[in-house]
Amino acid sequence: MQKPLISIVMCTYNGAAYVEEQIASLLAQTYRPLEIIISDDASVDGTPDILRRYETNPIIRIFYQKENIGLTKNFAFASEQAQGEYIAYADQDDIWMENKIERLYQSIGAYMLVYSDSELVDEKGQSLQKRLSDIRNMYTGDDSRGYIWYSVVWGHGMLIKRSLLLQSLPIPDEIHHDIWLAFKALTLGGILYLDEVLTKYRQHMASTSKTLPQKQPARKEAQRYIDYEKKRHWITLMEQHERPEFKPFYQQLLKLYSQKGEGQYVWPLVFFMLRYRNELFRFAKKSYASQLVEILKQGRGERR
Repeated sequence: MQKPLISIVMCTYNGAAYVEEQIASLLAQTYRPLEIIISDDASVDGTPDILRRYETNPIIRIFYQKENIGLTKNFAFASEQAQGEYIAYADQDDIWMENKIERLYQSIGAYMLVYSDSELVDEKGQSLQKRLSDIRNMYTGDDSRGYIWYSVVWGHGMLIKRSLLLQSLPIPDEIHHDIWLAFKALTLGGILYLDEVLTKYRQHMASTSKTLPQKQPARKEAQRYIDYEKKRHWITLMEQHERPEFKPFYQQLLKLYSQKGEGQYVWPLVFFMLRYRNELFRFAKKSYASQLVEILKQGRGERR
């Protein structure tokens, strides 16, 4: 029986230092049939020159954006070019184990999304002796409430069915593609965790996101309000797209969280979060004391 086509989607931007090593690991995948979609977001370094070397490879299709459109829009564009029944997402600076696609495909079953563990490495590819599973409680299931404050699925580690992408479009401009796809998968049957390290996840100064915990400088009041508005918008999106059985939870959370914008401390929000503490912190490796501190911080009012 012929296996289905799987698409690997990778977006590049000023990734000349690492992209060639990543492409080599994608081409080394044991799974076939495979196609690799690469969309460059108007890089100004040597990335386009590197990509042109692969234009004649029959399993690679490369697109060059004329102007920078941003990470979310670029991934949405590249995803729409994919023709496979399954889609995997690659960062430009990681290194994949050669059996990654094979193992994810073998595991996905009836789920719309499967994701695996990753080993964190430095800019030279040397192990940092830490896995993503060391900093998050990896999860199999369909409860999205832990996803409100904490991510548990990284885009580079997941394989999705094409049907999930089709039911998730359009991807909201302000939400990263992996966050949105994982949330939608939670609402459409759940996600599956494969407890295997299949990616070397590079950490360096130019990374678009920082994975390891870092000490954050104190935020000014104006920035705190901007962050509050972003989170309120995220909760609104979740409420709009969740299943009926979770609607009352999200409606109550949104009502209480919105009261923070009045600038007063919101004790009912604190009590609500205490009631649902296990659900809200399901993905976070936090002690009970740390959870309480976070809940008390969330009760604080915000002003413009």
